[in-house]
Amino acid sequence: MYLDTINISELERFFNDLKLVDQRKIFAAGFRKAANPLKNKMQALVPVKTGNLRRSIGSSIARDEIALYVGTKIGGANDGWYGHFLEEGTKDRYRKDGSETGKIKGKHFASLAFMYTEDEVYSNIEQEWYKAIDRFIVRTNKKLK
Repeated sequence: MYLDTINISELERFFNDLKLVDQRKIFAAGFRKAANPLKNKMQALVPVKTGNLRRSIGSSIARDEIALYVGTKIGGANDGWYGHFLEEGTKDRYRKDGSETGKIKGKHFASLAFMYTEDEVYSNIEQEWYKAIDRFIVRTNKKLK
């Protein structure tokens, strides 16, 4: 595969000249596709038998910045509110009467998924980002015609 660095710098310049709204759209499209291996690996490593947590794993774009979060989602049809318990674990917990309720040992499924897919995701990011810029240019040209 041949990669021309002159075109890359032109694409980066083009990207930086866009409005923030358009930058976020391009970022979201490219990085969501690049993060799919991480999301899939997290879903495969979820340590619970029910599908609620597995189905709640996804990606979302951060507000007011250009960032992508991959992890459990909360609200609506998503029931991943307890994902951090399984990731980090809990300390000893007690009821009001002093009896013990138990302790959850952390499984670190999200950290393991990131460790397993880190290289693949980072290599995908650049490719998917440039593809997203290209799709944006094609769409913009169609609208102008």
